[in-house]
Amino acid sequence: MKKGILLTVLVLLISSVFLISCSAKKPADNKTTIRFMFWGDLEEIKIITDTIARFEKAYPDLTVSAERAPSSGTSYMDKVVTQIAGGVAPDVIFLSSDNCVTFAIKDLMMDLKPFVEKDKFPIDGFYESITNRFDYNGKLIAIPRDIAPVACLYYNKKLFDEAKLPYPKDNWTWKDLRANAKKLTKVDKATGQIIQFGLCEDWNLWDAYVLANGGSYADNIQNPTRCTLDSKNAIEAIKFRKELVYKDKVMPSPAQLSSMGGVGTSDMFVSSKAAMFFSGIWKTPMFRQIKDFDWDIALFPKGPMAKKPGYPGGGSGYGILKSTKHSEEAWKLVTFLSGEEGQKQLAQTGLAQPAIKAMAESPEFLDGKDPKNKKILLQASKYIVYTPFMDEWSELLAKYIGPDMDPIWFDKEKEPIDKLMKRIVKNGNEAIFGARKKAAVAAEKK
Repeated sequence: MKKGILLTVLVLLISSVFLISCSAKKPADNKTTIRFMFWGDLEEIKIITDTIARFEKAYPDLTVSAERAPSSGTSYMDKVVTQIAGGVAPDVIFLSSDNCVTFAIKDLMMDLKPFVEKDKFPIDGFYESITNRFDYNGKLIAIPRDIAPVACLYYNKKLFDEAKLPYPKDNWTWKDLRANAKKLTKVDKATGQIIQFGLCEDWNLWDAYVLANGGSYADNIQNPTRCTLDSKNAIEAIKFRKELVYKDKVMPSPAQLSSMGGVGTSDMFVSSKAAMFFSGIWKTPMFRQIKDFDWDIALFPKGPMAKKPGYPGGGSGYGILKSTKHSEEAWKLVTFLSGEEGQKQLAQTGLAQPAIKAMAESPEFLDGKDPKNKKILLQASKYIVYTPFMDEWSELLAKYIGPDMDPIWFDKEKEPIDKLMKRIVKNGNEAIFGARKKAAVAAEKK
């Protein structure tokens, strides 16, 4: 058995390194090899493989050794950091709008602004919000590839038609969302079990409700000094989401999802067990395989306390590690991957919204295919809210916010939500931001 386990691990390690053909290719003696690390599903692997093939054709003196690492949890970051520590770091890495924070704060990335200025690279043509996310202390650590506002309310037209309901509109309110979700929820009269939910989410998107209701993560995204998830806007949003699950029973609870034996919420939408589904545009390739019904998207509605919309922000890009010995060659690969060559195929799959504004507004992305209402993302991109730019934010969520909020989502909190959230945030602020202040004071004394 031990031998079998060791063999399996060995096979997995080998396959992760040589998953795509170009990573296994031995370069000719007269070629410069650029090592590139990324993550992605099968669709993304194909896009990156095709783009690298075109790159190597355009630059015959260069070859790319591409290595895919798992994206789950911290696997990708751990692998990159381990290779950096071991002196075998890749030249170019794929960065997200979240994990870029760690690489930026640790000063591991090369500043790309000199390259941009020298080559007159058209960075002004990219969405400003994602470009700013990759700009840290005046250094541009990555060129954006895509931007991803979590703003898509997918809906099943067939189920709306059967319920004689008008389709969701981009100016829907939470009141509209709740009322329609109730009408679209069906219960088996014989068993009392819910057989069709009005709404489900890609994952627990509680923070999307907070932002949609005018709430915020922290007092300042770039230079946060305290978490603000205890604001009235945030608390009312958290209450609303809980009521959808336990009071209205229009959205599945964790226990109900568990009882389904691992069926994902996206599968619920595909199988018509959920009439609406909240996520980002990346579900498009999967949902384009649906044959049983027509579907489209609308903007997730803003809450009653919000003056303007707010959506969790995602996105990704490509950067160059400072340890590279081939900065010029690496820059060529970065601009190829994140330029029109790399973003065009991405746009055509519907997998992601290009970071180049003109590309996102072109027929390459607005192609008339499902979802027909994809243009809403052009508007949603103006209202993206990224998580605070601090290395400890994930620790704050993992140790203080997330676990202490679990009783809310399992309907087991022992005190009112407003008191619970104020206590959670107070503890988190004292532990995380208190430590940051002490560290800052100590640094000044030195």
